[in-house]
Amino acid sequence: MAERVLITGAVRTPIGKYIGSLKEVEAYKLGAIVLNEAVARSKITPQKVDEVIFGQAYQNGESVNVARMSLLAAGWPVEIPGITLDRRCLSGLDSIFTGLVKIQSGYADVVAAGGVESMSRTEFYIPGEFMKWGMGGKKDPKWGLMPRGHGALPMWGLPFFDRIQRARVMSQPIERFGELNSMMSWAEAAARQEKISRQDADEWAVRSHRRAVAAMDQGRFDGEIIAVPTPVRKNKDLVFEKDETPRPDISLEKLAGLSTVYEDGICTAGNSSTENDGAAAVVIMSEKNAADLNAEPLAELISFGLAASDPRLTYPAVPAAVDKALKKAGLTLDDMDLIEIQEAFAAQVLADTKMMNLKESDLEAKVNVNGSGISLGHPIAATGTMRLVTLVHEMKRQQAEYGLVAICGGGGQGIAAVVKV
Repeated sequence: MAERVLITGAVRTPIGKYIGSLKEVEAYKLGAIVLNEAVARSKITPQKVDEVIFGQAYQNGESVNVARMSLLAAGWPVEIPGITLDRRCLSGLDSIFTGLVKIQSGYADVVAAGGVESMSRTEFYIPGEFMKWGMGGKKDPKWGLMPRGHGALPMWGLPFFDRIQRARVMSQPIERFGELNSMMSWAEAAARQEKISRQDADEWAVRSHRRAVAAMDQGRFDGEIIAVPTPVRKNKDLVFEKDETPRPDISLEKLAGLSTVYEDGICTAGNSSTENDGAAAVVIMSEKNAADLNAEPLAELISFGLAASDPRLTYPAVPAAVDKALKKAGLTLDDMDLIEIQEAFAAQVLADTKMMNLKESDLEAKVNVNGSGISLGHPIAATGTMRLVTLVHEMKRQQAEYGLVAICGGGGQGIAAVVKV
């Protein structure tokens, strides 16, 4: 029988809007903040951590291997290794799954895992094949010898790619699936195939914002958030401590006035998730190590499920992953007291709940009770960890027993996890 793996610390930053309050904070600094806080809440020292595993979908030249960068920026021992993985939106949850596997296989005792994303600081770039060949081949006074193909590249009037937008196109080979110029294209496919209307999507978006605003007003997120100092001027910081995107002024009338992105579609900026910045981390360890270290468990990781589907649809990967996770746990949807289904788009989450045969009463009482991606935002690789952190804290607050979290991702993949408090 596999060893039980427990979450002993779970924390996230507030979520910043695109080019908002966190725009000046490097991704690895966000990672460092949540690492130190997750360890502190576990009542252990960084020296007890065997490895750091982080997800980041938009790695860049200013923050390579953000897991290693973050632990070093946090002041942790240089002997602790760190690895960064990319399974797009699934990454933050998959990092925890990877840590669980290392613990259960005996290759680690304590793992810090999570996700980091700074979409505000994501690069524009020029693919190497367009201009790299022939560059370099000389000695630079600062950087030394630059081999052929490297060097400082002057602007030659060539267009840049936005790494965020380009990643949506290139999450699947064009020659096989055609060009998907946005993730929204498969949300529209979900709406068509599952017969979801514009009204349905807008009503879900209003629900998401109202629940997130209520959660903030009632202080439900306070226990899971660690504030982030943000530079405002020399020698002075502003503390960022509340999620930036929930809209208290949301209404169906306002959403109805927004234009759809595609002429024949239902998706708008108002019923879709946003681009965001933030980080989250958990500390996980075996039950034996938790006892030896006097670390109080928040929850137990019961099971995970991974699935994939046609990337032109993507949304069916979520119920498939949920089915795998529930079967592994020997449980059913009816056993779940709370459910988090990441809202990439209202059309997608409604399609997923329809495929999962969730009852209307369960939608109201169990699903995304504190809002989700449409209201809180979607810092891609951080989202999976963030949704799990929020789920665990809400389960503790409600004295719930079982919880489920599920995420869909670019390229047609889905992940789900079952936890017990």
